[in-house]
Amino acid sequence: MELIIFEKESYYRLMEETMSLMYKVVREALKEEQKNMTREDDFISTIEAMKLLGVKSRNRLYELRNEKIIEYYQHGRRVLYSKKSLLEYLEGQKIK
Repeated sequence: MELIIFEKESYYRLMEETMSLMYKVVREALKEEQKNMTREDDFISTIEAMKLLGVKSRNRLYELRNEKIIEYYQHGRRVLYSKKSLLEYLEGQKIK
């Protein structure tokens, strides 16, 4: 077995570069996903929207909807959310 030893600063710099690269890859994948998304793929249900946002309460989803932060469509009682709008909202919430 071999051991590799890093200086503290080198280790943190390596981790920072790794995380930066990972975020870049994820961002590019999301952009590609959004670009390839057709109009029909853009609509998701309330349950799917809650899962995508990671919220457990419908009230939070309704707050975002009523404050016009996320896009939604309503036909009668059925409400559909724009997946593209939800992904843009999540991207805007990222702390850099």
